[in-house]
Amino acid sequence: MEQGLPYWEAFLATFPTVQDLAAAPQERVLQTWAGLGYYSRARNLHTAAQALAALPEWPKDVASWLALPGVGPYTAAAVTSICFDARVPALDGNAFRVYSRLFAYAEPVDKPAAQRFFQAEVIDLLDPIRPGDSNQAIMDIGSRICTPTSPSCGECPLSPYCEAYRRGTQTSFPLKTPKKAAKKVAWSLYVLECQGKLAVVQRPQTGIWAGLWCFPEAPADGITYGTGLETVHLLSHRKLHLDFPEATVDVWPEWEERIHWVAPEELAQKGIPVPIRWWLKEKNYI
Repeated sequence: MEQGLPYWEAFLATFPTVQDLAAAPQERVLQTWAGLGYYSRARNLHTAAQALAALPEWPKDVASWLALPGVGPYTAAAVTSICFDARVPALDGNAFRVYSRLFAYAEPVDKPAAQRFFQAEVIDLLDPIRPGDSNQAIMDIGSRICTPTSPSCGECPLSPYCEAYRRGTQTSFPLKTPKKAAKKVAWSLYVLECQGKLAVVQRPQTGIWAGLWCFPEAPADGITYGTGLETVHLLSHRKLHLDFPEATVDVWPEWEERIHWVAPEELAQKGIPVPIRWWLKEKNYI
């Protein structure tokens, strides 16, 4: 929360309404999002805003929200229950922890079967008039009382009904599928400077860092690159070992059309991946 709050405030200051976000160019959205990672979320948020801005009024049911890009079961349930009093469980990490202990649910909570189980079992626990308050209460219990390692069961209003508490096995829940080790990937990004400008490309609209500006993955023909900076960057399933071979030329090289030449200060204002921003900082450009 502390790390994300400044980004959230900056994003709302830039796009105070859905209409503002919908009308903004995607490049501006990605630029404002830069540093958070998961850039597909920014693109989905932008597309969803455009869809909502085109409607006469916002949808009030879960199914309509699920039809929007990037909106999953938790977001749809949270928005519709809190804003429109839909009686549907909002299952985030905190809720899964509370409910898995309450029912002593002995299967991984990150499997579809868990979603179906809790959707069916929890519905009767939500206040029929104020389901949004019920969902927020569970979120608060999970974040403040039913914590991962040291739950304060004596303060919990659900402890009289909690099966894990009765058994004394609170910290055995929730169960999760073991994560796979991140795959190590070596990757070179070639830095070429000419007359104070850097060669960059806009990445494809799919795949890693989709739509962001980055150094090319291949060197320019006939140019000798020297050793540059190196860093390690963690993604959800990959561990990138990045190196930045560098070269400086005085004459503009003939290169593919998709190459753009921008000043470092200009590059810093574009939507760029975290490692590119790191490189610019290490080089004292920003």
